[in-house]
Amino acid sequence: MAAALPQQARAERERPFWQALVQGFGWRKVVDAGCGAGFHLRLLRELGVDGVGFDAALAALAGQFASAVVGGALAAPPLREGIFDAALCLGNTFSLLPSRALQREGLGALMRLVRPGGLVLLQGEDAGALAVAGPVVRTRPLDEGAVHVRVFERVGRRVRMLAGVVGGATDAPLEATWLLPTSTVTVARMARSLGLVVVPLPVPPPTSGAGWWIALSAPSP
Repeated sequence: MAAALPQQARAERERPFWQALVQGFGWRKVVDAGCGAGFHLRLLRELGVDGVGFDAALAALAGQFASAVVGGALAAPPLREGIFDAALCLGNTFSLLPSRALQREGLGALMRLVRPGGLVLLQGEDAGALAVAGPVVRTRPLDEGAVHVRVFERVGRRVRMLAGVVGGATDAPLEATWLLPTSTVTVARMARSLGLVVVPLPVPPPTSGAGWWIALSAPSP
C-alpha cells in the first residue's frame, strides 16, 4: 500500500525537516522501527546518514533496502543496543500496539537502542481524536486515476482503520487494521516513567490533521 503513494513529492516536502534534524543533532547512525518499504531509510541515506530498519511485516524485507532491514517486533528489536544516535518510530507503528503496556515496553526498547543522550523520535496520528465525532473517510489521489482510501471508525477503546486503493467506479476490498488512540500526552507520560526527557525539535515537523511528533532524549550516564 505504501509503495502506491506518491513518494517523490513526499520526499521533497519532508527533506528540509530531516536535514535540519541530521545537522542539528549530528546524526550518523539511525534505526527506523517499523520501517515499512524503507522511505525514511532512503531519505536519510541521501542525507549521509547510515540507517538500519526493522519491521514485523515480511513484505518490508523484500524491498529496495532488504540488506539494511531485518525482521523484528518493536518490543524486541533484533539489534545491538546503545549504538544509534537516534531511534525513529513513525506512521502508525506505535498506535498498532494493542495496549498501553506494550507501548511502554516498545518505548523502553527504543530507548535502549540509542546511545546515552541519543534521541527517540516518535510520530503518529491520534486516530481517536480523528474519529471522535464519528467515522471519517480520508482520500488521496494516486497515479492513473486511482484513489487511496482510508476509513477511521471508533469501536470501544480502539479505532478500526479500513484502507485500500480504488480505481474507477469499481468495488475494491479494504484491509482492516486496529489502532490504539495515542497522543503526545500519552507518550510523554510513558517517557517520564522511563527517564526520557521531552526535547524541542529544531524546526516545525510536517504535520497535518491529528498528526503529532515528540522527541525524547535518552538518559545520560
